[in-house]
Amino acid sequence: MAWSATSSGWLISMSEALAYPDRARIETLRDVLNIRHLDQAAARRLSREAYHFIVGAADDGSTKAANRAAYEAVRIRPRRLVDVSKLDTGLELLGTSLDSPILLAPAGNQMMLHAEGELATARAAVKRGHLMIAGQMANFSVGEIGASGVANWFQMYPSASREFMLHLAAQARSAGSTALVLTIDGPGRGNHEAARWFAAHRDKSQARPRTRLGNFEGFDGKKGVGDASFTWQDVDWLAETAGLPIVLKGIVTAEDARLSLRHNVAGIIVSNHGGRQQGTGRGTLEVLPEVVSKIKGRIPVLMDGGIRRGSDAFKALALGADAVCVGRPYLWGLGAFGQDGVDKCLRILQSELENTMKFAGTQSLTDISREHVWRD
Repeated sequence: MAWSATSSGWLISMSEALAYPDRARIETLRDVLNIRHLDQAAARRLSREAYHFIVGAADDGSTKAANRAAYEAVRIRPRRLVDVSKLDTGLELLGTSLDSPILLAPAGNQMMLHAEGELATARAAVKRGHLMIAGQMANFSVGEIGASGVANWFQMYPSASREFMLHLAAQARSAGSTALVLTIDGPGRGNHEAARWFAAHRDKSQARPRTRLGNFEGFDGKKGVGDASFTWQDVDWLAETAGLPIVLKGIVTAEDARLSLRHNVAGIIVSNHGGRQQGTGRGTLEVLPEVVSKIKGRIPVLMDGGIRRGSDAFKALALGADAVCVGRPYLWGLGAFGQDGVDKCLRILQSELENTMKFAGTQSLTDISREHVWRD
């Protein structure tokens, strides 16, 4: 009888692995059935430091855990005898027509996970027709990412160097980005204890590989990330000067939702940075209805944080999100299998979303409403 070791150290028979695939050791992409399998494969293939780059969170990880727990408190209310033989998951976001409401959230330094980094991610997004939010801290520049043909927005941080911000905005326009995503949840750095631990215990005799920051190249002025003095008035300035619609990433309260409307941004992303910045925060699915109630459909509301199934995306759409962003799931795919892993991640999530739509009796995204979910 053939036996296989699992990540928890068990030895199980191959027949048992077939009966309980969550216990199986993921050897090839063909073995992957869900996002958890991509996580398992990435944990085995990546160095501990690279894996923790994906899964790390601020403080004790309570905000990250709250993101996941929020989905467990929401259940689907299925409807019967609806013709769901044909589904439409298309939508339009800020003038761009998309085939799926599942977007790729910004993530930097992807070469830490795979040699082709963000370019592999972009190629998978092109193949599957998903919009990619290219990150400021990417190894490849937004121009190199845009050259892949991917539909893209560009994410940037406030900077004390306004000239640098305008330079980045100009690069994004040249790359074909159709929006700027301004991440506003970082007046300071999150308490990343795992990253500090790896930095302190790294073998100093081994040279650490240097990677590019593509978006920082070609600018001779002061380059900075973060500005604790950045305010709503600076959002107005950026909207007036950037030449692209502004989407604010990091809105988690009704108060800031109202201010977003007052300052004429084009959209918002309900986000807590995947739990990487502030500890003891609420799950984004928990706060989504609070934010949506103030926006009242006037601008698009997106959401990220904790999505691991297509059914999670459905729950967010039902509670008022126009689209969702995923980060860790595709990074696990990239770290484990490169472009093919990202492709598999997107196929899994899209298939699960469509299957959930069928059970809920919803033929299109516009059919999905709060009537299709039940909350504890």
